[in-house]
Amino acid sequence: MSKGTTAILFLLLAACTESARILAFFPIPAKSHQFVFRPIIEELAKRGHEVVYYTGIGYDKVPQGITQITLEEPSHSGSRGHFSFVEFGEMSVPATIKLMYDMFLLSAPTFFANPKIQQLIHSNEKFDAIVMESYVSHQFFSPLLHKFGAVGIEVRPLGDCSWVHELSGLPDNPSYQLDFKYEHTNNLNFFERLYNLYVTTTVTVLGYYYLYKHQAVADTYLNYTGWETRPSLYKMVSNRSIILTNSHFAVGYPVPTAPHRKEIGGINIRPMKPLPKDLQSYMDQSKQGVIYMSLGSNIRVSDVANDNIREDFMNVFKDLPYNVLMKWETEYTGKLPPNVKLSSWFPQQDVLAHKNCVLFITHGGYLSISEAVHFGVPIVGIPFFGDQPKNLLLVEEAGYGRMLRFRNITKDNIAWTVKEVLSNKRYKEEAMKRSKLFRDRIQSPAEEAAYWIEHSIKYPNVLVPKGAWLSFVQLHLIDIQLFILAAVICLFCVTCKLLKAVGSLCKSKPKEKPVSKKKLKKTD
Repeated sequence: MSKGTTAILFLLLAACTESARILAFFPIPAKSHQFVFRPIIEELAKRGHEVVYYTGIGYDKVPQGITQITLEEPSHSGSRGHFSFVEFGEMSVPATIKLMYDMFLLSAPTFFANPKIQQLIHSNEKFDAIVMESYVSHQFFSPLLHKFGAVGIEVRPLGDCSWVHELSGLPDNPSYQLDFKYEHTNNLNFFERLYNLYVTTTVTVLGYYYLYKHQAVADTYLNYTGWETRPSLYKMVSNRSIILTNSHFAVGYPVPTAPHRKEIGGINIRPMKPLPKDLQSYMDQSKQGVIYMSLGSNIRVSDVANDNIREDFMNVFKDLPYNVLMKWETEYTGKLPPNVKLSSWFPQQDVLAHKNCVLFITHGGYLSISEAVHFGVPIVGIPFFGDQPKNLLLVEEAGYGRMLRFRNITKDNIAWTVKEVLSNKRYKEEAMKRSKLFRDRIQSPAEEAAYWIEHSIKYPNVLVPKGAWLSFVQLHLIDIQLFILAAVICLFCVTCKLLKAVGSLCKSKPKEKPVSKKKLKKTD
């Protein structure tokens, strides 16, 4: 055998010994979340790892190195038609949290009854690591780490989440850090900081409350052999060697993070593909520019745009010297302006990447904003729920876009907002500045995510701070604060008693009668 062949075999053997078997457990059928998960597992597969992918939304063509287990969507999810994203976005913070948790708790029995999930729970499979999304609404997945004795990797499609930071051991500072449910920038006055404290406290307290409810779910359905020996769910939820969050300071603002929390914002940006020929020709011929409008994968424009709103947009579009690409999912019944092209789907990133794309009208989801920033396209945003209002307020503050409130949409404010962003050069200039900042990285987000996953498999939990393992009372110094408060109260009581005793002594002491002048003269 030649030296070259020996060297190649040695390298292949080394690669085999270093490859890992990884469970990518993403069963929730949220399409936009898959845009964050899939680049990670695809990069892991490219690096020679074996990835077993449990998903509610499967690949049409599964990449090499990935074994896909597609799960049927829970039956209750078919009630989407009765769910209003507009009303959901207008709910209070406690009501929003309660709805999210209750929804997943309600679906848990159906989910765990799935034969494929039961087979996994009671299998003898071996995994080196489990990559999952569980920190918001479905922490009951965490016992899988105990079942398989695997390293825990958490992936979060959103970065600004005080509950995630709580579990990472570095809680939010409400003086300037915002949970994604608070519609504000991080420039807060006294009353805004007070309200932000209320939001952060509400999210945290309800997180701990529902953690106990999730404990009951885990004990009921994750009853594999040896489950009795596992620690509490709180301990298992804290067992994450790496937390990967879809965030980046160029699309938000810089914040302190725990050592094992890593930002991978922009992981959804993929290599560019050629546009379909008809769309390429349409955009190339649009010398004045193209406005692209889409409200993402969850909100259908045709659902939320009533007749008045639809006509308002169309009346504005027909008076503009630009062509318009508008995502529209149903049959259009009105009169369509000649400069507007409708489709149920557009290759969004490829459209935004085209030099003639001059404006993106979006719902303000983090993925869409990060794509606009990456390609330097200014924004007009219409937020509905979740992090969207906060995202667009930060866009306005940064200066590369404007926001329209859905309830206040009229032809006049659509026209003013669109013309303002298109005619004022500062929006495009700021978008380009942000683009340069967003792109300036030492490696791609997918490569960075894969690196940290490999690092955590080799060195589990080495980056996890002590705070992640502390109880709520210890982490927030509740016991110390109560001790200090009790000491102050005791000191105050003792001081009061001492002052009272001294006062009593002063009152009880007999007073000397003054000697009169007459008596003094007699003695003289």
